[in-house]
Formats: sequence, structure tokens, C-alpha cells
Amino acid sequence: MACINLNLDVDVNSCLSGLWASLRLGRPKSSIVKLKKEMAILRGKRDDIKDQIEQAEREGRIPTHQVSHWLLEVETLEDQVADVEQDFQSIGCFSCNNCFNQAQIGGTSQIQEAGDHVPIRESSNCCSILLRVAKKLSDIKELMDRADRLDPVATVAPPETTVMLPISHLSPVGIESYMEDIVGYVDGGKGDIIGINGMGGVGKTTVLKSIQQHYLLKHARFDRVIWVVASKDCQLKKLQMDIAKSLGLQTLQENDDEQTCGNKLCSYLKNRNCLLLLDDIWEHVDLQLLGMAHSTTERGQQQQQQMHKVVVFTTRSETVCAQMKAKKEIKVKCLDPVQAWQLFEENSNKDVLNSDAGIKFVAKELTKECAGLPLALVTVARAMLGKKSWEAWNEALHQIRDKHEWTTIGLSKDSFIMYKAFKLSYDSLENDFIRECLLCCALWPEDYEIDKFSELIPCWIGCGIIHEFNVINEAFAKGCSHLEALVAASLLEQCNDKHLPYIDRGVKMHDVIRDMALLMVSRSEGNKRKWIVKAGIGLCDLPRKEEWHEAERASFMRNKLTFLQEYGASTFPKLSMLVLRCNRVLKTIPLSSFASMPHLTYLDLAFCDITELPKEIGSLSELQYLDLSFNAIRRLPPEFGCLCKLEYLLLMRNDLQIISNGTISNLLMLRWLDIRQIYPTPEWWWDELKCFKGCHQLSVGICINATTDNIERLNMLPPNVFVWELTLAGKNISKLSNYDLGTAHWSSMASDLEMLFIEVLGLKRLVLAASFGCLKRLNFEGLQLLEEISLNRVQLYNLRELYITNCYALKDVSWVLQLPCLNLLRIGNCPKMKELISDQVGNSNSISRFSIQRLILDDMQNLNRIANRPFHFPYLEYIHVTFCRKLKKLPFGAEILKNRLKLIQGDDNWWNNLDWDDESIKDSLTPYFR
Repeated sequence: MACINLNLDVDVNSCLSGLWASLRLGRPKSSIVKLKKEMAILRGKRDDIKDQIEQAEREGRIPTHQVSHWLLEVETLEDQVADVEQDFQSIGCFSCNNCFNQAQIGGTSQIQEAGDHVPIRESSNCCSILLRVAKKLSDIKELMDRADRLDPVATVAPPETTVMLPISHLSPVGIESYMEDIVGYVDGGKGDIIGINGMGGVGKTTVLKSIQQHYLLKHARFDRVIWVVASKDCQLKKLQMDIAKSLGLQTLQENDDEQTCGNKLCSYLKNRNCLLLLDDIWEHVDLQLLGMAHSTTERGQQQQQQMHKVVVFTTRSETVCAQMKAKKEIKVKCLDPVQAWQLFEENSNKDVLNSDAGIKFVAKELTKECAGLPLALVTVARAMLGKKSWEAWNEALHQIRDKHEWTTIGLSKDSFIMYKAFKLSYDSLENDFIRECLLCCALWPEDYEIDKFSELIPCWIGCGIIHEFNVINEAFAKGCSHLEALVAASLLEQCNDKHLPYIDRGVKMHDVIRDMALLMVSRSEGNKRKWIVKAGIGLCDLPRKEEWHEAERASFMRNKLTFLQEYGASTFPKLSMLVLRCNRVLKTIPLSSFASMPHLTYLDLAFCDITELPKEIGSLSELQYLDLSFNAIRRLPPEFGCLCKLEYLLLMRNDLQIISNGTISNLLMLRWLDIRQIYPTPEWWWDELKCFKGCHQLSVGICINATTDNIERLNMLPPNVFVWELTLAGKNISKLSNYDLGTAHWSSMASDLEMLFIEVLGLKRLVLAASFGCLKRLNFEGLQLLEEISLNRVQLYNLRELYITNCYALKDVSWVLQLPCLNLLRIGNCPKMKELISDQVGNSNSISRFSIQRLILDDMQNLNRIANRPFHFPYLEYIHVTFCRKLKKLPFGAEILKNRLKLIQGDDNWWNNLDWDDESIKDSLTPYFR
């Protein structure tokens, strides 16, 4: 009998193992169904935890490392489960036959571990699917078990990154020796309290900023470098809270007393090396209550561990230095003649100075008049920037030397020098409107950073300084122009966002300039003009009745007023402006208050806690500007319609639900209505706007539910109503018939929009096809299903700022290359985005450059590159990158230094792990990294 030999090239062990797995787990299809079900349960648990995290973030906390790692594991597992499901669909196998087929065809394919360490082949077949399902089910169970132990899900946020304060227009001429003296003293461990004193405007703050920069850039001597501004009338509690905020310490509460706050600060700082830079103190400050005093035990530790707690403060008073028991006292003196001329030259137009020997001679005489005071020198030099003739320079010298002008003031010598410089600069401003803009800035607290768009320019508009305009866009444009003039004259300082120092939203007035502005007000019109300015000083009560009789303007913003006391009739006969902004516990207004203010034209009650307006508000017959934003007002009384001269009404973020018909539509003089961030959008907005009978073009800021009906309503508004700022929000996107923002119901309305916010909509695709000719800012927020944004033959020539956040499905922003004037691009938390500019966009002949000046990328976990080809950044000044762990390479090299680069901001781990074509590039860019 013949024997038949069968040579089966089969991994028997693997096949038997796979067969055994098949017997245990059942049919693959049912296993896949079970896997999907368990994964859905895990996703639900993940979403619950994310909701908890979102709530915690609102309270200033962040996810724990344990929770962040768990979420990352869930994300990874989700991708793996998707792979299993895809492989199952591709094989279409419901038996174990493929196991043998794959073994015969594939031979010795690669082995991996799965299940209970059962070796299987990597190729997809029935048995391998079953084993992979088993492993994933086990992983899901393990993650679900761990989820129940994730408590707490959030913790206190780490300290904020220390903000490096720029040395502004005050060039550090003559301060180097002071800085070196102080640094040498600190590094030598000779003392822990250093006082810097000198007259206002002499450069004390500049010295302090130089010390901050020294220790932030060049030394790791201190764990934390803390910067706090005190200012006149500053409360100790405010200093404590500012220090806690700088440290990221959230245990201090507003209702804690000073001793409790001090104990908490001391407890937190006791084992840390700290440098506290305390600017502009006017009286003794208890350093122990600021957490900076050494206990006996700690002094022993300090000797062993060389721990340091150092305080450097500035003050105008030598007495305060003595009271603070400063171990070292530095007196900053005025500049000598050589230094003074150097500083004057640096802030002047040198071409003009060198064009005429007569002009240079007068310039040096002007320098002498400033007596070496740096702020005066800079102020005068900037005031003369537009002067090109000898006659103009000589007239300025004559003005500053006019003894008759100055002998009647009665100022001290120090203030006298500064006032002369301020008056020259003030008079050199282009017109009275800009001068009045400057004086208005003194209404805010000392050293306060004033937001340009939400505070300052609206104030100028409401005061009637900016009044000749058709729509609100034009008014803000004029306001920005006035601001530019004041900053150029060094009468205001440009401020940057604390967290994003390249976003300039505010300005600040030097405390000396503020003093001079208030002095100017008191001297105007034969001393008949009176302002009461007591802003930001912790005030709990308003002035006595007799102080109000001559008052024209009064500012009590950012205080602690809880109520307005009753005053008799005719208490405020001349009062035209009252600012009570940011008295957050102010709940009620006496009925008699409004009746006793017959000439009030400007009333700011924003950020209080007012729940109801008295009907007596209708007696303010002269009122032109009313800001009630960020209160809890639910209704407007019918008498509100009696405000016949009201031009500007700001009702942002209230609970307004009830408004009688005609309350707003009959305000005939109304020019600006802000009803943004009122949720849910009440129905009255449509009834009031469609019936508006005003004499002027009404500019509206509004938030609406994004339904087709509401959008069509906007297009049906009367010709004298236009939408200036629009927010489209809501999850009821299914009612929208079209995702194309270029259809008929957009056409007329879109042309006037300046700011557009699209939030929390279920769109998958969005086409910008309308003529958004005025659009300057565009926001996409929380569009979780959005996969694509595109332009349809639309040129957004005026778009300056683009923000895209929490758009989870968005894959790229290639369309930004079509925005010729885009200045700021900020993208955050878009996990599907692996590159900003897609591989498919454009061709080799297309433009390969960005117009971006400021690029901000935040929480882009999967972003690995900006684009797949080189791009030029001729205008890039700032780049900010946080939580972008896969972005390993910057889109530029050292050639960027030839352009405008000023700052690269990110965390150290990201910076240190970047890939470089050449390490010398990193060396070149490192000085720009913070």
C-alpha cells in the first residue's frame, strides 16, 4: 500500500490556540457587538469626567495628572477599537478557516502578544479578531475600574507663568549702576529688604523691571519672582490677593481677614525662595502678612539650605524706607546732563535734531528745563516729534519758560518740573478732543490697565468726545486713532495681556501723568470745574453731601460700595457723569438718587449686583449714556422709555426677560444698543428692533439662536438698524436650511458686520460666501462636528483676527492663506488637526507665506506640523505654543531673526525637545524664548 505524505506548513500551536479562543469567545460578530456596547459605556464615563473637569476649570482648577493620563489611555483605546472593527469588516469572516488559509499563504508572519499571552499572527483573521476583542474588553474593564477611583478629578492650577514686564518707552539710561548695585547686594546675601526711593518719574519702576528681567532670564536663584503694584491708598488685602494670584494659590478667600490671608501665604512660602518686587508703596507694609517674613525656625533652615526671601520695593518717601527697615536704601537721582541729552535724543527725531544747529541748541535748552527727570525728558521729546521748524521749537522753549504761567500753581519743585513737561505735551496734542480723551483716563484707578474696547473708547463715546459718526464702527475707529496719538506722545503706555503678552487690549496711565491730568482738571476754567475721583481705594461710603455741590464728574469705580445713601433734593446740581462700575456688592439704588441728578448725562453701573431698576430712572431726562452690563436685571420698567435723549444703551449679560412694547423702539435718539450674551435670547429683541423709530442709524450687538427664522429676521430689520456684532449660538442647527453663509438671508446683513461669533452649532461644513466687507474679527467656538471651513470666492480683506477653539473634527485651516490682512491666528483644542495647512492645498506656484503677526497654538495634542512645505513669515512677531506635544519643529529657522520676531512663548519641555536642522538655530532663537 502506498503511503501519502502531507506536508502542511501550518503553525499548529497558533491554530489550536485560535480555535480555543473561538470556542471561548463565540462568533466574531457577536463579540464585535459586545465590544461596541462596552466601548460606548466607557465613552459615557469619559464624557462625565470631562464635564466634571469643565466645571472644575470654571473654578480655576485643572485636571490631575492621573485623570489626564486616564483620558489619554481612553483616547488610545478608542483608536485601537476602531482598528479592530475596521479589520473585522474587511475580512468578512465568520469561521476559523481563514486562520489556516493565512497560515498557509502568509508563512511565517510576525508574531504579537494578545489575550492571555496567546501568540497570534498579526494578519487579520477570525481568531485574531476574537483574541484582539478579548484584549480590548479586558482593557475597557480595567479603565472602567480605575475611573471609579479617579477622585478628585481636578486640582489647584500651578502658578501662572511669571509675566516679564517690558521696560516701556523709558529707555534704561542711567539705571544700570543701580541695578548692578542691588543685584550684587542680593546675590551676596547681605540683606533681605531693599528700598528704592526717588521722586515721581525718576525711573524707580524701570530699575525694578530691570531687576525682574535679570532674575528671570539669567538666574535660577529664586523659585518665584513676584511682581505686585501697590499704589496710593492700596489696601493690604488687595496686595495679599495679588500675590496669591501670582503664585496660583487659591486658598485665600475674599471673606478671609488680613491675618488669615497672611498665615496662608506664610505657610505656602515657608520652604520657597522668593523675590517680591513691590512697586510704588506709600506707607509701611507688614511683610509678614505678605508671607515674606522669616520665622526663627526658618532662619535656621535658611542658613543651612541658603533659602532666600527678598523684598525690593519702590517708594517716593525716604520715611517709608525707614519704616520698612530696609537693610539697603537706594536713592534714584535725576540724570546728569550727558545722560539727560542721551535720553532726549533717543526719544526724538534725530534727523530733525541734526538738520539745524538752531534746533539742536533749543533742544538742549529744553533738556535743561527738564532738570534730568527721565519722565519729563521723554514727555517733552515725544511732544516735539512732529515739530520740524526752529520757530516751533523756540515757541515750545518760550512756553516752558513762561514764569507767569507757572508761578500761580504753587507746586513743589519736583512736581513743578513734571507739570511743565506735561503741559507742553498736553498742549502739543492735535486737538481738544484728544486732550479730553487723555483727561478721561484719570477717572480709572491708579496703575489700572484700562481695556480699550470694553471700557475706554465707550467712555469717550458716552462723554460726547467722539460724536461725529454714522455707525459705531466709525466711532471705535476714531477712538483707536486718538489712542495711537496718546501712546505716541508717551502720555499713555500700551499694556499687553497678562497671559498672552502679544495681545494688546489695554493702556495704562503713569501715576505721575495721572496726577498731572487731575491737576490740569482742577485748574481748568478758573478752577470752576470739579471732578471727584476716588477709584479703586476700597471705599465703602460715598462723600458727604456738601462735597457734591460743585461736582461735575465723579468716579467711584472698583470700590466696595454696598448701597448709595439717601441724599436730599438738589444734592447734585451740576453732576453730569457718575461712574460706579465694578462695585460688585452694590445691589440697590435709592429712589431719590435719580431725581436729584437733573443734569446727569453719563451713568455707568456695569459689574454691580443690581437686580431691579427703580421707575425713577425715567426722570433722568438728560441721560445719553447708560451701561448696565453684567448685572442681574430681569426687567426694565415702562418708565425707561422716558429717557428721550438716550443714545447709548449697554445691557450685555443681564437676565432681561420682560420689556414692555416700545420701551426701546421709542428711544428716538438711540445710536448703540448692546444686548449680547443674554441667554436664552428673549423674544422681545425682534419686536423692539423691527419697530425702531429712531432718528439715527442704530448699531446693534446681539446674540441669537441660530435658526433660519432668526437669521431671516435680521435681514428684515428696518434700514436704520444694522448689526455690528453678531453671535450665532445654540444646538438647534437642524432648523437651519443651509450652512452657506452667503445665501439671500445673509446678503444685506453680512456687509456691515464687524465681529462674528459662531458658537456651539452642529455644522459639519461651513462656507463663507457672503460679502463680509467690514468683518475684522471671526470666532468659531465649540463647533464639535465641524470638519471643513471654506471660502467661496470671498475676499475678507479686513479680517484681522481669527479664533478657532474646541472644534474637535476640524482637520486644517488651509483657507487662512486667502486672508491677506490676517494679523492674529489663535487655534486651540482641535484634536483632529495634524497640520494647519493641508497637503492638498495649492501647488508649487501658490503663495507660500503667511501674513500672520501673532500665532497662538494651544492644546493641539495631535498637531505635528504647520505645513508640509516651507512657508515664509515676513511679519511674524510672536508665537505662543502650549500643550502641543507632537509639534516637534518650528516652521522657520534663524532667518526669521531678519524679520520682526520678538518673542517665542511655550513650556520648557516643548522647547527642549524640538528638532533642529542645526543646533546653532536653537542657539540663535533661545534669547527670544520665554
